[in-house]
Amino acid sequence: MTDKTRFRISNTHRKYEHTIRYFEKTPKNICCPHFWILSWAFGCPFQDPRRNKGCQWCYLIGTSFGKPSFRAYDIDQTLKHIREAFTKIRKPVLFNAGELSDSWVDHPHMVAIMDLFNTQRKHKLLLLTKGANVGRLVKDAGCGKRRQVIYSCTVNATSVAKRWEVGIPKPSKRVNALRRVGKAGLETRCRIDPVVPVKGWKKEYKDLVDKVCTTTEVTRITIGTLRGLQRTINFANKLGYDTTWTEYLKEKTGWGKKMEDGLRYEIYNFLVDRIKEYGVEVGLCKETTSMVKRFGWNRTNLKCNCVL
Repeated sequence: MTDKTRFRISNTHRKYEHTIRYFEKTPKNICCPHFWILSWAFGCPFQDPRRNKGCQWCYLIGTSFGKPSFRAYDIDQTLKHIREAFTKIRKPVLFNAGELSDSWVDHPHMVAIMDLFNTQRKHKLLLLTKGANVGRLVKDAGCGKRRQVIYSCTVNATSVAKRWEVGIPKPSKRVNALRRVGKAGLETRCRIDPVVPVKGWKKEYKDLVDKVCTTTEVTRITIGTLRGLQRTINFANKLGYDTTWTEYLKEKTGWGKKMEDGLRYEIYNFLVDRIKEYGVEVGLCKETTSMVKRFGWNRTNLKCNCVL
C-alpha cells in the first residue's frame, strides 16, 4: 500500500478530509509531477471581484464559481491532519500550501503551520505567494525556526503584471522578497507564469530572468505560459475582469486552452536556455507531454516547483 493510499484511507469521512491530498488528476496528455497539496485555506487575499482587483486569469475564479475571496479553514483541524500526515506518510515529501490559495506567509494560521513543520525534519512545506511581506519570515528564518520551509514566489514581466495582475505587489518587490528570504538562509524557488508574448516579450522576460538569477539565490524556476479553463474564462467575463489575454489562446489541450504549440516552444526554448546559463534548475508547468519531451523531460524527471 502506498503512502498516498494509506493516508487517504486514514482521512476517510473526516470533516476536513481534503486538508492533505495527493494531486494526480492531470489528463494523460499533460505532464505534471504529482504532488501533495496542503489545503489550509481557499482563495487569494489579493482577489477582490467587487473592486476588480487580482490576477485577471486566476484559475481560482473558476474553481470558486466566481467567489475567489480568501478564507482560512479551522486551524485546529488543519494542524491535526498535518500531524496525522507526518505519521502516515513515510517518504519525505513537499507539501504545497499554495495550490488552492496564496500561502500568505504572515497569516496567523500559516505561522502556526510553519511552527508545526519545525517540529520534524522529514517533510517540507512549500510557500507559494505573490505577496512581498516577508519581514516576519525573514526574522524567524534568521533564528533557525523555518528550516523545513521552501519559499517560492510567482513573478511576471513588468508590463504584463501592470495590465493583468491588478493590485498585486510589483514584480520588483516580489523579487526583492525572494532575495531577502534566500539571504536569511531558506531555499527559494520562483515561478515565471504565465508568460505572455506581448510586444518586446523577449527583452522583458530576459531582463526578469537576469534579475531573478543575479540578485536572488533561487534553486529552481518553473515556467508556464497562458492557459485558460473555460469555466475560469466564463466567470472572469461575468465579473468584468480584463480577459483580453484570451486572445492569445489558440489551441485546445487537456488543461484548457493554450497558445499555439510553435509559439509556446519558442518561449520555452528561449527562457530555458537563459535560465540554464545560470546553473538554475528549470521545469515547465502543466504542459503537454509532447512539449515536455522536446526538452528531454518526462513526469518522473521534470524538476518543477511543487516537488522536492
